[in-house]
Amino acid sequence: MSSTPQLLVVMPVFNEQASIEKVIRDWFAELDERVGDFRLLAIDDGSVDATLEKLRMLSDELGSRLEIRSRPNLGHGQTCLEGYRIAAERGVPHILQIDSDGQCDPAFFEAFWAIREPYDVIYGKRRREDGLRRIAASIVLRWLLRMTQGVNCADPNVPYRLMRTAVCGPIAARIPEHFFLANVALAVLLRRTENIRHGEVPIRFRERSGGEPSVPLSRFASRAIELVLQLRQLLRENPVAGNESKKPCTDPLS
Repeated sequence: MSSTPQLLVVMPVFNEQASIEKVIRDWFAELDERVGDFRLLAIDDGSVDATLEKLRMLSDELGSRLEIRSRPNLGHGQTCLEGYRIAAERGVPHILQIDSDGQCDPAFFEAFWAIREPYDVIYGKRRREDGLRRIAASIVLRWLLRMTQGVNCADPNVPYRLMRTAVCGPIAARIPEHFFLANVALAVLLRRTENIRHGEVPIRFRERSGGEPSVPLSRFASRAIELVLQLRQLLRENPVAGNESKKPCTDPLS
């Protein structure tokens, strides 16, 4: 195993004591089989339950390939950005971002890894099994971005994505610390940047096995308005990334 692994798995974690052990063990089994040379970076975003203690016990057992970081609560998106920046600083070729609540099924990773060479970013295209309201929220977000930003992203907030660090890292670095839905901002910036090669893999998105979603449905409308305002400001500050075309955000692989 090299000092710089082939893959850094970025897993933001917040109050997932019910699911975290199984999620990490399942992912370790899959990554061992498909990659071998990886690090799983679990970033605890200020959990107030027993999540951090469970992570530390797992790290003692699983060794250096499970790296634990802890920080005050800044939100899911900013936690992801921290992981992306770490990957860029270390020169890790690929980033896999997944969630820690059990919804990201490791069974689909093989398909991502097998097609990594032709693409700069590969998104999971979700078949959601976590309720009609969540399905509706994803559809609304997609159309909101299409109408307000002129980009057609099939699933801009999907937490299951494989990215080439050298391409996506510098774009992620443009996203400011106050941006709460950083994954959506990254999808929009990637879409508006020329010559980014987008791919997608159909995935099953399971029910949550614990914890709480980063944006409760009760706050969806206010968060959506905030997102639009933040994106307008971000895109004004990033004119170089404003070369959009009419292709969809993800191109089917079939």
